[in-house]
Amino acid sequence: MRALFDVAYHGGGQPTQIKDIARRQKISQRYLEQIFNKLLKAGLLKSRRGPRGGYMLAKDPTEISVGEIIKAAQGPIVPVKCLNFDDAKKAHCEILPSCITRHVWRQTQEILVQYYDSVSLADLCSIARKQGVSRDLDHRYMYFI
Repeated sequence: MRALFDVAYHGGGQPTQIKDIARRQKISQRYLEQIFNKLLKAGLLKSRRGPRGGYMLAKDPTEISVGEIIKAAQGPIVPVKCLNFDDAKKAHCEILPSCITRHVWRQTQEILVQYYDSVSLADLCSIARKQGVSRDLDHRYMYFI
């Protein structure tokens, strides 16, 4: 999520290099490459090769929700693993069919998904501006003589 926020906030609609994202967000470049592959496949990012290449959002920041990012990067949003399964054997849980607390976890999941889907990258950028987060626009095109 921080990496896509970085692309939206600092990229200014231009390709952003992964090394710059890694530096600003203090995330391993190798890890970002793995995550970005998933985000590319999900259609949240697009890439451009070459000296002026990098990563850009595939959609407007208002159209990308936090929920989409989480689902693309790590899969379904579940507070407990047993919510991924309806079959007790697959969930490795002996009490799944009669589990009373599963009801609480299911409601928690619904609230989380609803909230995550209601927050967009544009919302995060707006919060960053209000908090005074400075924009580190890409300086690779600045030349000093």
